[in-house]
Amino acid sequence: MKELLKNTLPFWNDLTEEEKNRLALQVMESSYEKGSVLHYGGRECAGVQIIRKGQARVFVTSPAGGEITLFRLLGGDVSILSAACMMRGLDIELDMEIEEDSVICTIPKILYKEISDKNAKVKDYTLEMISERFSDIMWLFNQYVFSNVASRLADSILEHRALGGTDNLTITHDALARDIGTAREVVTRLLKQFQTDGLVRLTRGHVEVLDAVKLGKV
Repeated sequence: MKELLKNTLPFWNDLTEEEKNRLALQVMESSYEKGSVLHYGGRECAGVQIIRKGQARVFVTSPAGGEITLFRLLGGDVSILSAACMMRGLDIELDMEIEEDSVICTIPKILYKEISDKNAKVKDYTLEMISERFSDIMWLFNQYVFSNVASRLADSILEHRALGGTDNLTITHDALARDIGTAREVVTRLLKQFQTDGLVRLTRGHVEVLDAVKLGKV
């Protein structure tokens, strides 16, 4: 466990031996199957989470049930927003969908806050990570306001292409619609247009990228 914490927490070398030992002993490791959904917000404050292996999608849900994907977490990534409730005045509601069978290690919020309050390096890291995430989210919402749906769909397809390392994506129209916060029918219509334009090839449950360069210019 210490090796994982050392490799993922930039402030590890600035901790005392006692703090390192407490973290290593109290980290909770949990396994989640693909398709599991975790909720964070209000009183549901998990703590700081480290994706030991797997992949997860962090998203928000509208009152009407629509979803917008905020970002994805891969093996070795740290999810600081799962502990955001320990920041005074910060109240956010988030969900995490496990996209691959995953192992997640959680630093309990009480322990993390105690160490953060005593160690300036930990507090600086926490504030920096939260600031970076909210900057990413603000950029995303600017995209929703100022860019068109076709462009967002193209970006989502290219993101999945990069994550999978292949041009042949196993993904449904529903999943893409959740990614970009629109209706499945809109995604289906746009994908058919992409196919007509020679950018992708569609088969049931699959999207094959034929021209990534042109797709990135949509």
